[in-house]
Amino acid sequence: MRPVVPLLVLLFLTAPAARAACPDGVQVFPAPGAVVPTNTRFLLEGLGAFSSRVAELPGRVLRLQADGHEVEVRIQRGWISSLGRSAVVLRPSGPLKPGLSYTLRLDDVLPDVKVLNGGGSPSPEWHSGRGQDVSRPRWLKRPAVSEGLFRRTRDGSERFVKLRMSLAEDSPAYAVVTLSRRGEDVAAQHYVTPLHDGVALVGHEACSGAFALEDGKSYRAKVEVFDAAGNTAPAVPPVQFEAPVATQENP
Repeated sequence: MRPVVPLLVLLFLTAPAARAACPDGVQVFPAPGAVVPTNTRFLLEGLGAFSSRVAELPGRVLRLQADGHEVEVRIQRGWISSLGRSAVVLRPSGPLKPGLSYTLRLDDVLPDVKVLNGGGSPSPEWHSGRGQDVSRPRWLKRPAVSEGLFRRTRDGSERFVKLRMSLAEDSPAYAVVTLSRRGEDVAAQHYVTPLHDGVALVGHEACSGAFALEDGKSYRAKVEVFDAAGNTAPAVPPVQFEAPVATQENP
């Protein structure tokens, strides 16, 4: 197997104070245009006004179409972030055929949708690879905190912690992060974040972010990594960190 740099799906949350500046639409993972295994599954996330609409989709059925082949895609419950974002899992009812271009008919359930990481098209496309992905991702470097970032913008605060890791994996990959407050009886946050160049971002921007981090608080992050076919990497110990705080340079 060879190390692969998965594509990042940038995930947005519409903050109430900055709604006019924040996008409405959806994003999908793997990113449109990617080569996917024939047993792939997809993630769909709602942004802004589409967050609640995506959250209501589980139980519905989509169509994944190629020249001479169509597969039903069932929408299953996924994750809801503490900041109001929602994501669902799209699971094809059968394998794709290798070497074809497949179009997902999102307009069947979201007629006015824009796929923001697919050029605004309502019909994202992927290319099927040579076969199924049945191997678990293999760790080359386990998750570790690389840096914390904080800054203020005119729309609000951005606060992130970068978790850096490395995998031997042929498919795009993503992490499901369970974030809990160390030593405090606070409900855990549970959400998904795709990997980009081996980095998972935990935190939030003014208009995006799955995890609400507070100044200087201590957190414990359980990280579970999956490839596009749903194969799980071996379990790793939780990562512990303190959220970045505002500095004098960023009053």
